[in-house]
Amino acid sequence: MTGRRPRRAPFGCLIVILSLIVGFGVAGTGGVVTVSSSELTRGWSLRSAQDVTDTGAAISQVGYDTAGWHPIALPSTVLAGLVANGVHQNIFFGTNLRKVPDLTQQEWWFRGEFPAVRTSAGQVYWLRFKGISYRAQIWLNGRRLDPDAVGTMVSREYNVTRLIRPDTTNALAIRVTPPARDCQDLSFCTVDWNPEAPDMNAGLWGKTLLDTTGPVALRDPYVKTTLPLPATNAADLTVYVDAINATDTPVTATISGSISKTGRPTISFSKEVTLDPGKRRNVTFDTNAHPQLHVANPALWWPHHFGRPELYRLSMTAAVSGSTSDRKSIDFGVRQFTGHRTTVNGTSFAGYKVNGRPILFRGGGYVWDLLQRWDTKTNQAHIDYTKNMGLNTLRLEGTLGNEELYDLADRAGIMLMSGFVCCSAWENDRSWSPEQERVAYASLDSQMRALRHHASSFLWTYGSDRPPTEARLDGYKRIARMLHWQNPTLDSVASWADPNAGMKMDGPYVWEPPVLWWDSSRSGSAFGTTAEQGTQAPPPLESLERFIPPDDRWPIGTVWDYHAGKPGTPFDHITPFTDGVDKRYGKADDADDFSRKSELQNYETTRSFFEAWSARQHTQTFGTIFWMLNNAWPSLHWNLYDYYFKPGGGYFGAKKATEPIHISYDYFTRNVHVVNSTLAARTALTATASVYDIPSLTRKYTATAQVSSPANASVRVLKIPPLTGLSRTFFLRLQLRDANGSSVSDNLYWYSTRPDALGNADNHYQTEIDGFADLSGLNRLASNRHLEAAATRSLSGGRETVTVTLTNASPTNLAFFVRPEITAGDNGREVLPVIYSDNYLSLWPGESTRITATYETAALHGQLPYLRVRGYNVSTTSTPVHR
Repeated sequence: MTGRRPRRAPFGCLIVILSLIVGFGVAGTGGVVTVSSSELTRGWSLRSAQDVTDTGAAISQVGYDTAGWHPIALPSTVLAGLVANGVHQNIFFGTNLRKVPDLTQQEWWFRGEFPAVRTSAGQVYWLRFKGISYRAQIWLNGRRLDPDAVGTMVSREYNVTRLIRPDTTNALAIRVTPPARDCQDLSFCTVDWNPEAPDMNAGLWGKTLLDTTGPVALRDPYVKTTLPLPATNAADLTVYVDAINATDTPVTATISGSISKTGRPTISFSKEVTLDPGKRRNVTFDTNAHPQLHVANPALWWPHHFGRPELYRLSMTAAVSGSTSDRKSIDFGVRQFTGHRTTVNGTSFAGYKVNGRPILFRGGGYVWDLLQRWDTKTNQAHIDYTKNMGLNTLRLEGTLGNEELYDLADRAGIMLMSGFVCCSAWENDRSWSPEQERVAYASLDSQMRALRHHASSFLWTYGSDRPPTEARLDGYKRIARMLHWQNPTLDSVASWADPNAGMKMDGPYVWEPPVLWWDSSRSGSAFGTTAEQGTQAPPPLESLERFIPPDDRWPIGTVWDYHAGKPGTPFDHITPFTDGVDKRYGKADDADDFSRKSELQNYETTRSFFEAWSARQHTQTFGTIFWMLNNAWPSLHWNLYDYYFKPGGGYFGAKKATEPIHISYDYFTRNVHVVNSTLAARTALTATASVYDIPSLTRKYTATAQVSSPANASVRVLKIPPLTGLSRTFFLRLQLRDANGSSVSDNLYWYSTRPDALGNADNHYQTEIDGFADLSGLNRLASNRHLEAAATRSLSGGRETVTVTLTNASPTNLAFFVRPEITAGDNGREVLPVIYSDNYLSLWPGESTRITATYETAALHGQLPYLRVRGYNVSTTSTPVHR
């Protein structure tokens, strides 16, 4: 390719970064050193550089007067700091975000003070930044440490031993230049799923750390695991760790490690290495020199549907002259991901195996808060919701660096699909400057180092909508090899841009009827492997009330549109969704009526989406990502649960579709499938399909079949024939029972003798709809006043579990689409986050069911929990829940 840069360019970038690490040496060694890592979170202030005339040398002096600055805690973006100080208030309500000025047209000072403990003459101090966006000048104690630290995703560290002031206070000042708007820098980019943050997420978004070591520091420990596939009765472990000599003289260190797990023998290994002055060296331990790293019958890490996500502990130590110089520990899993290709509909698609078993990845696109705020509770809620929905994957399209999320995914058995973002400077690499090239390679190096040891990390995608150029790919892949990356990679994930990509991104991105997913003649249907596709998904009314002002809630208008996709894109309104509601369920009367109907539509659409992908697993389908998992701000577009963690129709539709053993209906062929998403076969099952008129509930058809459900597979068990004499809207109930008559899966569909019809026209985000199903018969269901609800609660370790029993005591009427909720106080808001064992339930006359709800006691805010029950034809009730 004309103008291609030298192949060694990526390593030139890495050398520059490493030179920063050894910029300040250690005069000598001796004494007992402290090994520690302290996150610098408190004592920070923020101010616009336009309001400060002093230099970095002055601002980074201890005692500098910060009167008029905004106190903040790190990590923080500029906007997050201003919001925390009340400069901009309630910015997610209505259109208030428009009132925030463009914060990228000025630079910003972050300033903090911190102590450093005095130890011995051999003590080394390291200042580490996990993320600064986008460009920074860094000053420490009056000295400029770095004149131009550039790259949002570049982790960087500095040996500051000669600048630090032990046993007293130190001062740090960072002047931040924000990223350019419209995704023109190699930074974070939200493309079109919400408005751009007014500061483009400028600031110290990652952790800021002060580490202490002896003369040799350890970095980035990692265990690569290899199984003798298809067997899994042994594993060869290769351990990698980087060792850095922080001194001006050669140092010989003993690098030791141990691998431990409760109930398993501890594995120990060690070697001596000599490091040249100021050098960083990768140290490797493998089975050739250390046969103990060949492990018999390892405890394997599995995604949660397949088994337990078992983890081991790697502990590494560097010792110099018999004294500990540094320690590092990580958790890792013994597992191996492999890829394969299968041609479907003329396109080669990528599929994956874990530990030799094919796995259909089913997930959602994760995003963090628009102000890039997160904490342990928030991260845990995302993981808990993902697992509770039955999903096994999170896609991180450019949303990289939330390392606590990686840890939680490891423990939960959730896989991570990571890579750079689309539709931005990241994909305009043909016009990169030399600096952008360096930033791109350094970003990959930093992010792969952070991901590679995680058991949950299963795939890296170098590009999204289109692949990088050949020269960039060559550089990226050289870095991956240097880092011993053990997982599959893809050049991009859009077959429209690269026929050999292995994944498709053919939409849709707006609401479509459930039949679309099943009609494999449509580009957006469930075949092959998709990196993303999704629909609009307005949240429940209780959430709408939190961000849409009362006067703007009805009729749907400009404030609703502002909370759809990014203004000026095809997604800045929800007309396709509202057309579906009005033309299928009947025109909504008000916001409340719209919400109850939209919840039905969210449920059926999302359920059908995951059912279609699951029913063809490993033969025609290999993986899917619903776009999106969650929202960066209160939004009407693209989510399985909303910004406030309120689970709605899409959440429970996904949960129903992905239950371990599931019976489902194909809207296109009328076939009934049983899908087993576990590694254990099930036999002696009975499938029953019954069709009922609405509103009479007269049964018009029934059929049964005996089912053997093989592990990790789907089988077709029935086909519903064309039926006559049905009401325009009807019910189809599918039930799967075991040999004892116990329910394994129970699934209720509502559909029409006038089904949805797709047109011939389509584009990258929409397929034409020629006709809408008539589901208005649901509005004629008889009111059910005989639904009985009872609840008890138990408390343990700051968490509560409420057990809810629902009984339909009516002899004739269905209790349809019933939503039990635990609220803080009588008719208060639902406690959030909350995990339900099931929800949006339908009970036939005389039926009873029991579910649980689990939440933190703190979510009650001191109030008594109440059980609120409502349904499509059931009036709302609210009763206290006592212990």
